[in-house]
Amino acid sequence: MRWKSIFKAIFLFSVYIATAKLGMSYFAFHPMNLAVLWIPSGIGLIGCLFFGYKFIPIVWLASFLANKDGLISSHNNLTDFQLYLSICLTASVDAFQSALAYFFWHLKIRKNLTSSKDNFYFIVYVAFLSSLVSILILGFILNSFGYFTKLSDSEIFRTLLVITFGDTIGIFITVPLFMAWRKVVWKEISPQLVVWIVVFVSIQAVIVYQFPFLFFLSFLILIYIGYKFQIKGVTLGVLFLYLSSVIMTRMGVGPFIQPGTFDSYIYLISFLIPFAILAEFITLQYQRLLANRFELEKKVLDRTKLLRAQVYEKNQAIDALHKSETLLSESNRTKDIFFSIIAHDLRNPLGSFKQITELLYSEFDTYSNSEKKEIIFEIQNAASRVYSLLVQLLDWARTQTGNMPFRPKEINLRSIVSKITDQMLGSVQKKGIRLSIEIPEKFSFIYADSEMIQAVLRNLISNSIKFTNENGWIQISASEEEDGVRIECKDNGVGMDAADLEKLFRLDAQLTSIGLEGEKGTGLGLILCHEFIKLHGGEIWATSEKGKGTTVSFRLPDPK
Repeated sequence: MRWKSIFKAIFLFSVYIATAKLGMSYFAFHPMNLAVLWIPSGIGLIGCLFFGYKFIPIVWLASFLANKDGLISSHNNLTDFQLYLSICLTASVDAFQSALAYFFWHLKIRKNLTSSKDNFYFIVYVAFLSSLVSILILGFILNSFGYFTKLSDSEIFRTLLVITFGDTIGIFITVPLFMAWRKVVWKEISPQLVVWIVVFVSIQAVIVYQFPFLFFLSFLILIYIGYKFQIKGVTLGVLFLYLSSVIMTRMGVGPFIQPGTFDSYIYLISFLIPFAILAEFITLQYQRLLANRFELEKKVLDRTKLLRAQVYEKNQAIDALHKSETLLSESNRTKDIFFSIIAHDLRNPLGSFKQITELLYSEFDTYSNSEKKEIIFEIQNAASRVYSLLVQLLDWARTQTGNMPFRPKEINLRSIVSKITDQMLGSVQKKGIRLSIEIPEKFSFIYADSEMIQAVLRNLISNSIKFTNENGWIQISASEEEDGVRIECKDNGVGMDAADLEKLFRLDAQLTSIGLEGEKGTGLGLILCHEFIKLHGGEIWATSEKGKGTTVSFRLPDPK
């Protein structure tokens, strides 16, 4: 950063001296060689904007070097000491002007020339008032050293007036240009802007040389450049307008030529100052209008986004309410079905159990031992059904509340199926059912919860036995799925129609069927199968045809 600052200081120092020499060579009038356009006044303020008051000594040194030759060539029999003292005091006035302009900038300017108010204060205080005070001091110094001895009072007044406006214009055209272009890199310069500036200068040259009475057209073009490129375009246009107009007036062409050189410059200044101020003011107003429009569009967009977010949140709340209502409705239906199961399926075996035990108690002595044994067998069957139903209800309740423990591990599928079929061997043999197990060796071991899979297979095989005719067949098989293993329980029993098939695995459409030998069920077993398989991340489904049997399949995904 230090080297960048040093480079900037050296660059501004060099530009100050170069523009001062340019001003005294091309923008000055005789006999004092005082410039009608003094760009160094603006360079001094720009340096202060970069470095603060620390830049003032650099302004003094640059002014001393720039003014030395001009004052030496126009001195009036001064001694060397008086001559160099006048040069030092003149440099001090230039340094004071930069400091005063910088002071007014901090006192009045708050938004870097982005508003009409800032520009008004900039023109009146920073540009004009700092120049007026400084030139009055300079006039007093130069007059004290005899530089105005050959001029009348009116000529002195007009001279000081012209150089006051020359310093004012120097600040006015350079500082806004610097503020507009200070953060722009070369790649951001619009080729269209360059073309329009060239067109602007070319048209102005043609007008000045051939049609001076059409000079107002330059103003219209400058306004259009401000409209198209905003403040960057208009500040660049104003700079070239001043440079070209002053140079052409010095060459003796254009609408500002008067019999006297001084009158020509006064005419030029009196026309260009309001001309440039008005162009920049209109551009600022248009730029402010665009900024307000952009701000308004942004507010509308933000408000629209906010409304959309609020509508979205409201819709989310409505959806959540609907889901809650749906869940509540399903919960109520589940509760009703749950109570229905307790009221009917649990009451019936308990009622039978109560009647048989009462009958046995009251008529115990009238029954033979064989009859008593038969009654006890019925009591045992009733107790078994009640116990089985209670176990299923408990398991179902645990799945609904999330309290069902899920402990998957590698288990032996063939061993589990053999164990279950051995437990049901009596029922299978009684009906003469052929039961086959077709589980390939590579599917002997699966990853699942052992107790849940046993409950699923027990329910499926039990249902197949219940609804398979005598001398029928049941097949338990396992096969490979794309992302897991499929296990099937297939029989050639009575089957079911599409209406009954659609009710499977649904608690709200409970399907209770009587087995071929009068076996009763609640339908809760298949619902438990569905819940258990869902806990594994799998799915269960059934296919059936009336009179041709049923196949219940479930898929277990590979462990991730």
